[in-house]
Amino acid sequence: MERVFSRRVLSSLALLLAPALAAADSGKPVYEANIASLSHYQAPEWYQDAKFGIWAHWGPYSVPAFGGRHAAEWYPRHMYDTSDSAGHHSHHKATYGSPSEFGYKDFIPLFTAERFDADHWIDLAEAAGAQFYSVVALHHDGFSMYDSDHTQWNSVEMGPKRDIVDELFTAARARGMKVGVTNHFAHNLDYYEHLFEYGGDWAPEYQDLYSHGGEPDEWYMNRWWNRTAELVDKYQPDLYYFDWGWNRPSMLEAFEGQRERFLAYYYNAAIAQGKGEFGDPNVVMNFKGRTLPRSVAIQDVERGGRNQVSDHVWQADTSISKHSWSYSEVDDYWSTTEMLHTLIDVVSKNGVMMLNFGPRADGTVPDEYGTVLREMGQWLAMNGEAIYETRPYQIHGEGPTVRTAKNRLQLKRHGYNYGAEDIRFTRNKANDTLYVTALAMAEAGQVRVTSLNAAAFDMAGIASVRTLDGQAISWRQEQDALILTWPQGMAESVAYVAKLQFKETLPKLKR
Repeated sequence: MERVFSRRVLSSLALLLAPALAAADSGKPVYEANIASLSHYQAPEWYQDAKFGIWAHWGPYSVPAFGGRHAAEWYPRHMYDTSDSAGHHSHHKATYGSPSEFGYKDFIPLFTAERFDADHWIDLAEAAGAQFYSVVALHHDGFSMYDSDHTQWNSVEMGPKRDIVDELFTAARARGMKVGVTNHFAHNLDYYEHLFEYGGDWAPEYQDLYSHGGEPDEWYMNRWWNRTAELVDKYQPDLYYFDWGWNRPSMLEAFEGQRERFLAYYYNAAIAQGKGEFGDPNVVMNFKGRTLPRSVAIQDVERGGRNQVSDHVWQADTSISKHSWSYSEVDDYWSTTEMLHTLIDVVSKNGVMMLNFGPRADGTVPDEYGTVLREMGQWLAMNGEAIYETRPYQIHGEGPTVRTAKNRLQLKRHGYNYGAEDIRFTRNKANDTLYVTALAMAEAGQVRVTSLNAAAFDMAGIASVRTLDGQAISWRQEQDALILTWPQGMAESVAYVAKLQFKETLPKLKR
């Protein structure tokens, strides 16, 4: 541990200054750690075009693979809770013994990842139609899934004895994918509060894994910064996602200004690395809640959505599994239809979706995830023109089914049953084509699009109305709706896309 602490101050200072100094030496403007400066940001073109990314929750918590009444990736927290509110403590005692004797640290040697194959994971992401790949580099548990210079609790020195981030990044970049890291480390201090409340296996030599159970002091903040910033320098991610830990009431004061500090650091590093320039650093940082304005980074909504087109590009993250994000031996899973409908809905509202799966501890991917991902890819291979490289239309579409951040519990418990009245719109970047996607098909292959009625939408300049494989779709426009009739004998699908191509510019809705 001495090798880590002895260089902390120098390392932190060097990490803070290096990108800004490099960018300043070029004579070009740099980002400063304030909202006014950071507002000179725009979402990268590649990200707006990509629409769909994959990530995986994987770490030592994948060994017990027990979700209980909460989630499997929260096992390190709840195993110490003697009140057994989540069911993890009783399971742990029955399976592994007392947490005082067998603590979370003792799962790390069991996390050997003996069947992990980065190329196979990326093959699966590619088969799913994903355009970028993110890696959980550092979860709440404090174990770094990469070669960290700032802690011995990392996947190269312990457990798999492999640099998981590097292997996945290398495999993804070889296929032309953009890559990202997700960082949940801000919550590490509160995450183990049951360990300090009820007792367990804490000792000074384990402090850098479990933290110390006190206040977010200078040691804690330096520790967070060093591990957070080194991911930028070592791996140069195109996307950097932060979970919600730093906006907890107990952490707000400690992280005051730290978000802006990191944003400036990350954007300046991207410029120094040749990714972009001031105003368009060509990287994405995700944040949750309202800890930052949407003018400086990309807001992420977990297992939810929006009810209309957003002025700012945003991200939705969700998982194929309903209850846990990491692998749990007992879970429920969303269908391919539900996941594709989620993607279509998100994209129509100026969003990007990042979809999670949970590998087993040995690195294999359960069929419950693999099947859905491959089937999503099959639909996207035929219909991706209505998703990739699109932009939102004036409105997202129409229909009674509304997906928002506020009703995400409905999704978690019951899902959404989209019907033939649920329509979503996207347009191409040339702005001469409207894609009308029906999330279900009425009888006789007919879809009524009320938003595109004769009084609201001018069809005079239409060149063609076709399916994406080129078949003509018959249409007529009435005072209350545009009626589209698909050709007979069409195959059953998750969603049905009509391509309305105009001779010139796509007309605007008359409101």
